[in-house]
Amino acid sequence: MWQDDNDKIMEILDNIELNSKVQFPVKCPICGKNNGHLYFHRYKNDNVKGGMWVWCSACRHSAHTMFKIPEWWQNLNDINFEELTALPECLEKNKKLIDEWINKLLFEK
Repeated sequence: MWQDDNDKIMEILDNIELNSKVQFPVKCPICGKNNGHLYFHRYKNDNVKGGMWVWCSACRHSAHTMFKIPEWWQNLNDINFEELTALPECLEKNKKLIDEWINKLLFEK
C-alpha cells in the first residue's frame, strides 16, 4: 500500500529544482535506499501546468501534486495519461523507462 503521509518524499524534487545533474533512481529521503523516482506529465493543452509524482519503490511513500512543469520536460509517450492517478501504480510499473527518460532529458538540457 502506498503512503502519502510524509512530505519529506518531496525532497526527491530538490535536485531537479536546483539544476543538479543526478541519475535516477535517487536516494529516498525517507528510507535511504536508491529507489526514488520522479515523473512529470504536461497537460495536453497547457504548456506550463501538469502533474508531478515522486515515489520510492522500497518504502512505498509517494506524493502527487499539480506542478509548473520545467520547460525541458517532454512527456514519455509510453505513459498513458488516462492510467495516471494520484497513486503511482502505473508509474511504478514503468519506473525503469521513466528513470531512463528523465536521465536522458536531464543530461540533454
